[in-house]
Amino acid sequence: MTAGTLDPAHQPALRRPSAPKTWTAKLLWYSSAVAAPGVWVWVAISAIVVIDAVWVAMLRISVEPKGFGLCAAAVGLLLLAAVALGRLKSLPKLRAMALSSACLVALTVPIAVLHYLAASLSLPLVDPTLAQVEAALGFDWQGYLGFLAAHPTLSWWLALAYHSSGPQVALVVIVLSATGRLGRLWRFVRLFAATLIITIAASVLLPAEGPYAYYEPAVRPAGKLETVGALWHLEALQRLRSGTLEALSVTDLRALVTFPSFHMCLAILTAWALYPLPFIGPATFLLNVVVAVATIGAGGHYLPDLIAGAALAFGSLMVSRRWFGGPYRAASRARR
Repeated sequence: MTAGTLDPAHQPALRRPSAPKTWTAKLLWYSSAVAAPGVWVWVAISAIVVIDAVWVAMLRISVEPKGFGLCAAAVGLLLLAAVALGRLKSLPKLRAMALSSACLVALTVPIAVLHYLAASLSLPLVDPTLAQVEAALGFDWQGYLGFLAAHPTLSWWLALAYHSSGPQVALVVIVLSATGRLGRLWRFVRLFAATLIITIAASVLLPAEGPYAYYEPAVRPAGKLETVGALWHLEALQRLRSGTLEALSVTDLRALVTFPSFHMCLAILTAWALYPLPFIGPATFLLNVVVAVATIGAGGHYLPDLIAGAALAFGSLMVSRRWFGGPYRAASRARR
């Protein structure tokens, strides 16, 4: 034993800080367990919910409460789990999994409703402009779709990859939480939130029906999987723009975005999030290359949609690296 040190048997035991005594301090203490991925994200979610409520009342659209209530209950339970796992227990990985899931659900449902409501503004469609830009780039969308129709097996596999984007978000949450890469997880959630908000705002100002509605191709893939992602929003969009939508439920929500492509943006963010992991990272990167290719046909997007979605993703990653990259890299080195 060296001088100036205590025998281990006589060293004081390390104890977790006890909960504060006053109600105000307790509220701040427990709420700090759900502060990640950032206060601005929760402020944005709250603002979107308020805007949704006011707008729905103004349009006098009836809301089916069961589905939205279940979503709210799921978010509430996940937040309670995050508090319990962060304050009552010291399980940071499980806390991160619960909290990031709550944040993603709490954002995607209200912002989808907001996009529905904003579609009722019936701003001029920009399909002609997107088609002109696509032609100037030398891309033949109808020819490409005819190629997919002539190769149904390839078209089916591309569509399957396209529809993997949602499950891949769940994979990011599970894998980054389980491997303790929490800094990268919170950065992914912030990027997801920021790019989704920007995408919805751009899509509101520059609405489009998509190339299926604009070109009305005579030849198209025959399977439902190959076209559902490109066609399922059209009826809802037409009803919203004509002002005939009278009721809204969670099951009615459709992705109305054409420009820019959030699928393209998300493919890049997902590949970035998982890339450092052995095996999973390279496999996810290759899968999202396929997703990018599939987005034109299975997603019903113009080529400019993909270019804008990619620019948004890479731009957001650069900004995020500038703001958070230094502390994130330092924390990663310390963890290793």
